[in-house]
This record gives sequence, C-alpha cells and structure tokens, in this order.
Amino acid sequence: MAVDPCTEYNLLLAVEDFVPVVLAGAGSVVLGLAAGRALPPVRVPALLAGALVTLGGLAKAVWKLLVAAEPCRDYPFLEHMLFPCLAFGFAGIACALLGVRRGRQVAWWPFLVLPVLGSIAALAVWDTGPLLVVAAIGAVAVGVLGIQIALRERHRVGAALFVVYIVGTLVLPPLAARPHQSLELQWAEQATNTLVQLCFLLGAFGLRRRVGTSATEPAPTQVGVPS
Repeated sequence: MAVDPCTEYNLLLAVEDFVPVVLAGAGSVVLGLAAGRALPPVRVPALLAGALVTLGGLAKAVWKLLVAAEPCRDYPFLEHMLFPCLAFGFAGIACALLGVRRGRQVAWWPFLVLPVLGSIAALAVWDTGPLLVVAAIGAVAVGVLGIQIALRERHRVGAALFVVYIVGTLVLPPLAARPHQSLELQWAEQATNTLVQLCFLLGAFGLRRRVGTSATEPAPTQVGVPS
C-alpha cells in the first residue's frame, strides 16, 4: 500500500531536515574550495557540483516541509530532484578530488558514465532507485578520496571523520526507506544524519586548511655542481 506523504512527516521533523542539508551543502562547497586551492582549474566545476548537491537536498527538504504543513501541498518533482542532483553533483566533486590526489586535472567524462546510465535506468523503470545507487556510489567515492587526501596531509582526524561519513552514507538510506516508521525512529535517523553531515563538513574544513597549491607543484630538482 502506498504511503500518503501528507501523513508521513511531522512538521518539526521536516524543519530539522534543513540542518543536515545545510551541513552537507556547506561541506560540498568547502570541498570545492579545497580542490580549487590545490588545483585552480577544477575550482569552478567543483563549486558547481557542490551547488548541485545543495540544490537537490534543499528541494527534498522543501518538499517535506510542504507536505508536513497545513494544508498539505505535494509537489513530487521537488522530491524527485534529490537523487539526480546528488548523482551528478557527487560525480563532479569526486572528479575534482581525484585531480587533487593525483596533482593534475583528470578527464571529466568518465565520471558522467554512471550518472547517465543511472538516469537512463531510472527513466526505464520510472523510479529514482537507480539514481539512489549511483548517488551512494558517488558519495562513497568522495569519502574515500577525502580519506586518501587527509592521510596524505597527515590529518588522521579528518580521515576518521570521512570514515564516519561513509558508514552513515551506506547505512542511513536503507533505514530511511522503510515504510511506516515511528516518529521516534524518524528522529533518531534524522539526528544520526545530522551528525554524519557534520562529520562531512568538519572533514572538508580540515582539507581546506591543509591542502594548498604546493600539492600540485612538482618537487624541485637538485642541480648537481660539476666536479
């Protein structure tokens, strides 16, 4: 039996949903700034990708607020914006971070393969499920690259923060997808999501402070003095 969204969400819970969205959006933008600091050519694409992640989260949060309010107003296109925006946004951030890790800009088109295939599959089955999978893969890729860069910069706390982010990314969506959840369980999931996104933001700030333009500069060569 289909779940009626107008009876599914508590208004206060819907308002709190903006908190993890803002944290995740801020983390995405900070990661874009960190990538641009280390590798200037990826700055604008990375920031646009972060803005796309933020847009998807805000659209879903606005939808929740509208269906939880009185009178209930259901605009499904707002809900359905989430996973397409996350899929393409995280792909763009992952592309930028891979360039930072390698010290040079990498080709962007391979990162579009999964989001495009996910979009085709979503249209074929008329469901955003395939894009949920692609978005999760992209988010995990961003977390893994964050860990690698943090360890390279000897920032173990930052690496641990991205580990928490990855675990939350993999665990929370299946829990949140279960129908007919109690209000207490929804609050627990929401609080956990807020904590996960806070870890993401703090990890991004750590990279922003530590990653500099020197990461992309070649190591100086020593010129020998002829004897």
